[in-house]
Amino acid sequence: MNTRRIICTLIGLWIGASLFMAAVAASSFRNVNEMMLNPAAEMAPYFKTIGAEKLRMIARHQAGEFNRMMFEGWGLVQILLSLVLFGMLLFGTKQGKWILGLSLFMVLLTAAMHLAATPAIVGYGRTLDFVPPDKEVDLRKRVQTFHTAYSTLEGIKLLCGVTLLLIFFREVPRKPGWQPASEKAEAA
Repeated sequence: MNTRRIICTLIGLWIGASLFMAAVAASSFRNVNEMMLNPAAEMAPYFKTIGAEKLRMIARHQAGEFNRMMFEGWGLVQILLSLVLFGMLLFGTKQGKWILGLSLFMVLLTAAMHLAATPAIVGYGRTLDFVPPDKEVDLRKRVQTFHTAYSTLEGIKLLCGVTLLLIFFREVPRKPGWQPASEKAEAA
């Protein structure tokens, strides 16, 4: 298997995993809301004992902890993927500075996401888990700002990955002396 195929596979898997992580994060809180709207019959005693709002806080805390764990791990995986991609492009291909620069940018982007945005989201998120929705409005805005920054950086990273994929898909390696069928027909 040649390096170009490995690079395309790596980028494709990375993009797919990024989209999967976004879907998982969105669905975990949606599942809490769904559980609260349509609780299973077995949940009725807990609603009476604990109360619906406290149960919602506990469930949202658990969903938040799950998301935090997933994104902390995912950040490390993304840094590793970006370093592997950069290393493969640097040592396994004869790509120019533009492609190497784009790949290096993805390394820096994933590092910034993991080292700056993720810890802020995790820390502030834990602080807000058991605070009623109408309290700590400024802190909630700050968390939303970090979420927006993370999502924007994620979008930029995906755009860089798609750009690299398009470049590598466009480059078709040809054997010496090979001609497309259309050129052979014109020559005859």
